[in-house]
Parts: sequence; C-alpha cells; structure tokens
Amino acid sequence: MNFNRRQNRIAGPGFHVNVRYDDQMMAKAHSTASSPHPHVNLGRNHKENFDVKEQELLVCKRGSSMYHDGYTHCTTSANGFDGSGSLPSASSTGPGATPEEVAEWILSQVQFVGIATTEYKPSRAYSEQGFVAQVGGVTTLINEGETTIKPGDKVALGLNLKVGRKTSRDKGIPRDKIRFCLVKAGNSRATAQLALNCSGTGNASQSDIKKAQSDVSKAEDVLKRKRGAKRGDGSTEDLAVTAAEAALKAFKLCSSGIDGVMDFLNKYQELNERVIGKAASYARPGDRLEVILQPRNPY
Repeated sequence: MNFNRRQNRIAGPGFHVNVRYDDQMMAKAHSTASSPHPHVNLGRNHKENFDVKEQELLVCKRGSSMYHDGYTHCTTSANGFDGSGSLPSASSTGPGATPEEVAEWILSQVQFVGIATTEYKPSRAYSEQGFVAQVGGVTTLINEGETTIKPGDKVALGLNLKVGRKTSRDKGIPRDKIRFCLVKAGNSRATAQLALNCSGTGNASQSDIKKAQSDVSKAEDVLKRKRGAKRGDGSTEDLAVTAAEAALKAFKLCSSGIDGVMDFLNKYQELNERVIGKAASYARPGDRLEVILQPRNPY
C-alpha cells in the first residue's frame, strides 16, 4: 500500500483561510509544571509530535484561540494536553480514569478549525506565513476511527486514546503522536443520550451521588475478588455492579431544575459542533475517504 498523502485525492472546490500555530498549547505540553494525564503523557517531549502535517485535523482551544492578533491559533496534537477543570469521576486526575473519559474531557475543551492544507514546523523564527487551513469544500482524509464509514454518514471530530489503538497509517507521522481523528457521528438519539450522560448532576444531592459512586466501586471490587466472575456473565456479582451503575446513572439523568436543563442543552450543542461534514465515499478503518466539509458553525 502506498502511503503518499496525495494519493487519489479528489479534486473539488475548497475554502481556505490563513491560521497560526498555538505556541502556548505546545509550551504547556513541554512544561514540567503541567501535569498531563497518563493517557496523553506519551511523547510530550518529542518535538516532532507537534509538527503539523498536511491533511491533519486542526483544533483550537475553546474561547481563547485568537490571542488578539486576528488569527485562529491551532494545533493537531493532543500529546501532553493540559486543559482546565477536571473529569466528573473521582479519579479524574489519576490513572484510574478511563481513556474514553480522558478523550471526552479533551474534546470538550477544543473546537474543530479545519484541515491543514500546508505543513508547518514550530520554530523560534516565527515563520508562520503560508500556514493554511481548509474550512469548507471537499477534502480527502483517513478513517482512523474504529468503525466503518459509509457514504452519507456524518463524520465528527474524535480522539482515540485506547492502549490497543492502531498507530497512524499516514506517512511521516511519529508512532507516539496522539492526533485528533475522524469518527462516525451518532444520530440525534445517540447524541442526546450522550449529552444526558455527560451534562452533570443538576440539582441532585452530592452526598447521594458520592454514595452511589462508592457503591459502584465496592461492587466492582467484589466482582474482581470472585474467582471466575467477570462482567457480562450474569453472575450475582455482575448483576450487583450493573444495579449500582444504574443507580448512579439515575442521579445524573434524573436531575431537575433549570440548571440541569441548561447543562444538557449546552452539552448537546457542544456534541453537535463536533460534526465536521459528511462522507462521500466508503472507508474501513485505515482507508481514505472523501469528506464534504459542512459550513462553519456560527457559535
């Protein structure tokens, strides 16, 4: 298989804008004062991981990406990501947080900018002239997600932090670079369900929530100690974990009041903003596909 990045790229109209590199994000990733999560700690000190390659997905920090110079400052790497806030779980800053939780935490703090039309290598010379992003039209990308994408499917910004993930199949990309990828977007029902799960607890009692989280941990410990028992086997221990998880989820989904409603709506809007376009061809994981970038979000 030829890994030439320009192979079979479709010729179509495109809209391009000049952008700038986010040196602040790279500096924080390199800084010893920052404490990135173990799932994104890999390769944080390798400068090559922060180079921008052609056809990579560009992202910027939410709400603070222009730095008063009129240009959007963006990057393509999640190595050493040092965001604000914390994950909703009690183990958000420790190794106990799952890769999915960390990925959702990072995605909630970035916005999709466009597709890198040109390559860029950060340097002290401040030679950012010619750094261009495609923000509309037709482009060719690689399906680095875990599902097959079919023509007509909506595609969204994603991030795969799983230990067993496949390294980039594109040419010239370091194996330990964690870059944002293309994933199949969920339908309206799936998006709403995810927004409910991630939108916070509203007016629910914090003591009840902490107790429910403790019950889940205790049930999981009992399951681990039971010889031969595992998730999904229908054993008593497995059912206890399922019941504890359902009780915890109920507190999060059944929160009442305007705060809970606004949290849900904000998260639902954020998830919809991750949709970047529509697939125009069929692509299994690792294959190239043509994507029609949708008009930029007004938010």
